[in-house]
Amino acid sequence: MNASLDFTLRHGMPIALAAICLYSAPQFLKTVSWTDVVSLIGALPIWIWITAILFTAVSFAAIGQYDILARRHLRLPGSDTRTHQNGMIAIALSQVLGFGLLTGSLVRYRLRPGDGMLRSGQITAIVTAFFLTGLLFVTVFAIAISGMLIDRLFSVSAFVGLVVCAIYLTVFRPKTRLWQKQISIPGVFAVTASISWAALDVLAAAAAFYVLLPAGAEVTFFSFLPVFCIALAAGIVSGAPGGVGPFELVLLGLTIPDTPAHIHQTSLLTAIFAFRFIYYLLPAVIGAFFVFRPGSIAQDMRPTPLNLSANDAPRAETAVISQNGGSMVQLGSGAGALWPAGNSLVSLFDPTALSCKRWFRDFRLQARSLNLLPVMYKCSARHAAAARKQGWSVVKVANDAILNPVRFELKGSKLANLRRKLRKATNAGVTIELARPDHLLALARIDNQWQLRCGGARGGTMGRFCPEYLGNQLVLVAEKECRPIAFISLHQGQREWALDLMRDDLQIPDGTMYLLVHRAIELAREARIESLSLAAVPTNCGNNLDHWTKPLNYIRGKWAAKGLYQFKSAFAPNWKPLYMATPGKLGLCIATMDILREVLRPDRLQT
Repeated sequence: MNASLDFTLRHGMPIALAAICLYSAPQFLKTVSWTDVVSLIGALPIWIWITAILFTAVSFAAIGQYDILARRHLRLPGSDTRTHQNGMIAIALSQVLGFGLLTGSLVRYRLRPGDGMLRSGQITAIVTAFFLTGLLFVTVFAIAISGMLIDRLFSVSAFVGLVVCAIYLTVFRPKTRLWQKQISIPGVFAVTASISWAALDVLAAAAAFYVLLPAGAEVTFFSFLPVFCIALAAGIVSGAPGGVGPFELVLLGLTIPDTPAHIHQTSLLTAIFAFRFIYYLLPAVIGAFFVFRPGSIAQDMRPTPLNLSANDAPRAETAVISQNGGSMVQLGSGAGALWPAGNSLVSLFDPTALSCKRWFRDFRLQARSLNLLPVMYKCSARHAAAARKQGWSVVKVANDAILNPVRFELKGSKLANLRRKLRKATNAGVTIELARPDHLLALARIDNQWQLRCGGARGGTMGRFCPEYLGNQLVLVAEKECRPIAFISLHQGQREWALDLMRDDLQIPDGTMYLLVHRAIELAREARIESLSLAAVPTNCGNNLDHWTKPLNYIRGKWAAKGLYQFKSAFAPNWKPLYMATPGKLGLCIATMDILREVLRPDRLQT
């Protein structure tokens, strides 16, 4: 019974609403001469029909872009050209058949059955959301510039409010939870693109309607535009086939005499019938031909980038992408560690590309296919220089502490403080052991206490405690009286090792963490590893500050970076600069916020 009632409400109400609107329409049509309507339609010049058809073609060209944006948001592969064509066909048929979510999903499933019905429904829902969001912006903006219907100050304030809300959701809250499920909101680039295409779509559709008005209709386009937007929204939201009923009723109601958009009813009905033929019936016939013709099913899926193992990366530290949702991806010119972070697609560290120019081209195309901003993060000076040649904005963000374990010796004045720390820890009875399975509970306890003391673990480019994650690392445990009191973990590559987790108990003997790192250096020397990274610290630490990193000063307090700088300096490493590069200064700001959010407020760790 409940299912039957739900079906009736979902599918019967649009038809009932259309019937009510058509039943109410006669009061607006008392002065209409249907003979005049027919004669006016026949009297429209051929160039008017051609112009309206051209505007309709522009509108549908913009409509097809919604499907491209939706597939990119869902990370679905496929030819953009075929996706654009399928989007136009699906909307041409669904707007005539009504029940857009259902009919649009069925048409998309017919054209691309490999996606499945569920995925086709998701694409239809996202396309609808993109269009309604864009239509809302266009409608409020049209009301603001025309000054009709409501106070202009109020409409301008509403438009500014919409812009602020869109920026907040897309830039600061790209992920939100709804009914205990995490929802990924389309990024700022996808939303901006959808609003732009919606503006072109609606303006072209309104222009197609406007040129069909007979010569006697004395109304300006910008006075008519908000009325058309409201009528279009009423027809779409109603779900009625073709929006029949609500669309006409709103147009008739908002163009009555004594209004800025007054149009004589005979002229208005002439345009409505001509518009219905050009904008609804004609595209639907063409769309039906493409749906049912042989070979309409899409087979032109483009190959997806090949995912590789993090072991294929030149840097051992790249293995951190196993926790932040990234992966090693093989593009045309090389492989890179790609990490989606909010509105950005971050290429972490240097790629394995021989040609920097080709890599930047391939990387930009990959980011564009996901509606994301391409960002090089913690890249070397070589790739930073190549990015600057491509016109990207480049900023120094960190200094990586690198040392050579094979040549490392505890000699010289620079290591005097380190020798003192090691003596203190040794005299306190601290010993270093390789982690064993029976250490696991103690390590989890140490990590938990460390998080309570330090305000939680950071994410993004920094590893977090997880038994499976540590199972792929070298883990050293500091013990005192056979009780674990601290531990560190290191990524192990074929030619390089990198320090990752550092966790300690509440009270440990002075020098314990230095002793752990020193033992790691000894093991690296035994393995003939010539490069060991003590990990990077933000560039606003130490004596050489970069004025471009002022937006990153927030990191200093959150990461306790000065303390890390002092700790790593005790080993007298070679400080190697690391850079971030994005297209444009605005992109640099967006990428900075995305990375900060992923580091300071990471998602719940998935095993």
